[in-house]
Amino acid sequence: MSMKLLTLDPQLCELFKKSMLAHQWVISHQDAGQTHLVGWGYEITWQKSHSSITLRYFDKQGVATAFLETSQDAVSEIQTLLHELEPDD
Repeated sequence: MSMKLLTLDPQLCELFKKSMLAHQWVISHQDAGQTHLVGWGYEITWQKSHSSITLRYFDKQGVATAFLETSQDAVSEIQTLLHELEPDD
């Protein structure tokens, strides 16, 4: 299955997780722990039908990064969802 990487503003991760639940995505895997010697992170995988999305979040010495790994058939839905989460200027 071909996957696509999408960046995610780390500050939107909590809203993204709530939005996934609201859009009937089901958590199939989650894990958290220390990354390297000076950071921590987590990953959560959701599934709906035959699609899957994995959120990977890392915080290394206070610098957070996040990205999504999404199956090709879910890219459009996830991009729409991300657009809805972006604050209006």
